[in-house]
Amino acid sequence: MAAPGAQAQVTVNAAALQQLAGVPPAPPPVATPKPTPMAPAPHIVQHHHTAPAPVAAKPAALSPPPLPQGAPPLPQNAAPATLKAAPPPPATPAQVVKALAPVHLSFAPGSADLPANAGSALRPFCHEGGMISIDAHAPPNPTDPSAAMRLSLSRALAVKAVLAACGVPVQNIVPRAMGAAPGHADDQTIVAAGTGAEQ
Repeated sequence: MAAPGAQAQVTVNAAALQQLAGVPPAPPPVATPKPTPMAPAPHIVQHHHTAPAPVAAKPAALSPPPLPQGAPPLPQNAAPATLKAAPPPPATPAQVVKALAPVHLSFAPGSADLPANAGSALRPFCHEGGMISIDAHAPPNPTDPSAAMRLSLSRALAVKAVLAACGVPVQNIVPRAMGAAPGHADDQTIVAAGTGAEQ
């Protein structure tokens, strides 16, 4: 027997009541699976390869033309030189004078007057810049040893005056009194280009 004043505790099973009442029990709840965390996708590094630029082909070096037999070899990296004949240098007035042939003037015996052909014979020496020598001769005088020197000097100075008058510089004229010289005509005067020995 229960003690007076005590309260009985009744536990009602709702599921059992529903079964008695003919209500089918509710299906048990389906557990929803927790989503599995996905691993992060791997980071793919793409390497872009740049194709190398095409290398331009070097032009082939031109080989020099073959040298003739016996010719010295050309130095390396040197182009064959074109040989040209150098033009001859222009002739100077002195060279023109040296090309003139000596002129022989024949004086009258005992006279210092120029012969008639002196002007035409001396004309090639005019207006030239070279040196001109005048070698004058005279016959010997037994009574006056200096007479031949004086006469030959007068003849040389007469020729000098003609050359100076036609344009030859005075400093380029060399008169020489030769007097009586063995092996030379007594009344002959030689005019030549240059100041060397008499022609």
